[in-house]
Amino acid sequence: MTKFKNSNRPMLPRGMATFLPEAAIHKRHIEETVLSVFLSWGYLEVIPPIFEYLDVIALGMSEELLEKGYKFVDRGNGRLMLLRPDVTPQIARMAAMLMADVPKPLRLCYRANVFRHEEEHAGRARELFQIGGELIGLEGPEADAEVIAIAIEALLKIGLTDFKIALGQVEFFRGLMNGLGLASDLQKQVHAAVVRKDRSKLAEVLDQGGLPETKARQITAILSLFGQDEVIEQAWGLTTLPACRAALARLREVFRALIAAGWKEHLIIDLAEIRGFDYYTGIIFEVFAKDLGVPLGRGGRYDSLVGKFGTPCPSTGFAFDAEQLQWAWQKTLGAVPEVPGEVLLIETRRDMVRLFQLARTLREKGYRVIQHLEKMDVREAVTRFQGAGIQRLFMLMGGEKAVLINCRTGSQQSGRIPVLLSKL
Repeated sequence: MTKFKNSNRPMLPRGMATFLPEAAIHKRHIEETVLSVFLSWGYLEVIPPIFEYLDVIALGMSEELLEKGYKFVDRGNGRLMLLRPDVTPQIARMAAMLMADVPKPLRLCYRANVFRHEEEHAGRARELFQIGGELIGLEGPEADAEVIAIAIEALLKIGLTDFKIALGQVEFFRGLMNGLGLASDLQKQVHAAVVRKDRSKLAEVLDQGGLPETKARQITAILSLFGQDEVIEQAWGLTTLPACRAALARLREVFRALIAAGWKEHLIIDLAEIRGFDYYTGIIFEVFAKDLGVPLGRGGRYDSLVGKFGTPCPSTGFAFDAEQLQWAWQKTLGAVPEVPGEVLLIETRRDMVRLFQLARTLREKGYRVIQHLEKMDVREAVTRFQGAGIQRLFMLMGGEKAVLINCRTGSQQSGRIPVLLSKL
């Protein structure tokens, strides 16, 4: 043990998470709260496998994501397997292959960890915890609005109030790009510059492409299309392309529906938000909390994914990063709720049978009970266990006598066991 402590070798692979008891309880609380919102909307939880055959799941994953995946060989048949780097393609596979005959729409939710290789110097987690949901089989704006509404309700239910959901529309950007006539490599550079919101780089690439000033102005203007309803009107005036205007009309409908539901303070429009351009096919969104530099979650429409595993099916969904959600939750609350404490049941006469009988009775009544069999007096018990996360000590003193001690206040009550039990 000493040798291991003194070693320069890391004790845990970089980027992997460890949750000690208090943090684990908080994590589970957040997961259960978010899932309860999904369930209240009629979603059903699924549990996807932690790894898949590479040749199957690769149909629904980008090259970048596959590159980050951890791969290994199935010792039974020699096929390559992939430790899941994302859950949504798994849900798409399940919907297409295992639930093809189930009436649509499907409303599915999940909580799962995913694994992605990141360079050590990048400082990013390699194990991520996702809580998300997918709505499969609805193509109308009501589906887009539904998943965004669930994200808002989930954040509010866990106690977050200072957050924003930035709505984008990749079809608007895609429509503009299709009308530019740029070479594919320049299109990629334009996309990268818009994602980074790098105005100077964008101007440089557009100039390199020799675009007419009017078209260059359309693309550059995207970086300023950030705000409320007026953003859609500004974008509408930039182009008459049918694809772009259809995309804006869809965004307007969803945005106004969410505002009518009373969530205007949490919504913004950002038409320069085009991450996942090759994956998403419509409205997308990202969730941001105050003073947290990374998104709490993201999602959007991906109508092309399910069809890669079977029959095409319109789909939309999102996932929270549970760890970032927990950071935001702790930061917002300041002092997070205390870990539920236990009743420490102490049998000072070392009567194991009596200890087990009373502990069982308490657990049947819903108490969390830790059993302790040791001779000690009240002062020794308080000294040892006060401040150790134990809320109350229940000390059996022989016969029907007992002492109930509140470890927070130090108060003590002596009496008969049935009377003291009623005060727990």
